[in-house]
Amino acid sequence: MTQIVVTLEKDADSKLLRRMIENMKGVLKASVKREEKAEKEGWMDKLHSIKETIDPSLIDMNDERTRYILRK
Repeated sequence: MTQIVVTLEKDADSKLLRRMIENMKGVLKASVKREEKAEKEGWMDKLHSIKETIDPSLIDMNDERTRYILRK
């Protein structure tokens, strides 16, 4: 058996796409699995690891652009 994993855009119609795939010749079964939480957690872990590698003494806090970004 071979499986194909497809990642859909956030606003994609997963029910319609699942039905379309199930109607294709050779397809035994199509299922939808959501992993939004896991993706967000992975993204946050990456951000934290980047944060730990930044030397704060290298950040110019007098720069107007830096202050703008840090206020957001």
